[in-house]
Amino acid sequence: MFLALGFVLSTLGLLYAGLRFTRQQRRLSRLAHALPVIRTWQAAHPLTKLTKESVDFSARIARLTDCLPQDTLIALREAALAGHAADRSLIPGHKRGSTLSYDTLLAVAPEIIAFYLSPSLHALCSNIVGEPLVPVPVGDQSACSVLLYERPGDHIGWHYDYDFYRGRHFTVLLSVENHGHGADGLSSARLEVRRKGSDDTSYPTPPNALVIFEGQRVLHRATALSEGERRVLISMTFCTDPSASLIADLARRAKDMAYFGPRALWI
Repeated sequence: MFLALGFVLSTLGLLYAGLRFTRQQRRLSRLAHALPVIRTWQAAHPLTKLTKESVDFSARIARLTDCLPQDTLIALREAALAGHAADRSLIPGHKRGSTLSYDTLLAVAPEIIAFYLSPSLHALCSNIVGEPLVPVPVGDQSACSVLLYERPGDHIGWHYDYDFYRGRHFTVLLSVENHGHGADGLSSARLEVRRKGSDDTSYPTPPNALVIFEGQRVLHRATALSEGERRVLISMTFCTDPSASLIADLARRAKDMAYFGPRALWI
């Protein structure tokens, strides 16, 4: 009986490994197809003048303002808001919003993937956290995505970002649009952080603000959007070691499925 069970498990493991390899080949093919656009965009937007002001990362979160040239910010906003069909997710009591996944961006807005893959961006983020950071594998649909808060009540509740990789995991948010009815002209959807023994801290995200934080260690949320407001961010994931176990890979796919639907299991 145990031998039969072992045989079945071994067979399933081999089948999954084969499927995983096939999926990876498809993803790499799609990335290769988009490379000419990615290289052209990076050449036009070298990002050599990314804001490099000294920032304190001792609380595992930091914010930069006006970090990109205006032409680069406008190009990214136009790519994010070009009317692409987004995945709408609803997790009762926790999340409401729309998302453009990595694969979707690769197909319809490779300019945003070009920004994510920019060596200058990697160098900036590495300098802030004090460790070399690299992009996560292309199969991760949250590696680079666009978060659209565009309907009243869109939000995400208090949470930590689960780390599916062997290295430390960091989230980078670039605000490309944020307008609403507040005195500052911004929407009511605010990025908030909660620390033990202190009041919640709000991190303003006007357009061209970049926030980097270690999501596994920082409890955070985005408050609800009001009528007639919109907040759009490019969300990116970097880590110190992008390798992962088969179990962690399956867990990540389950998480992706909650945000991007059942297709996340096989794309």
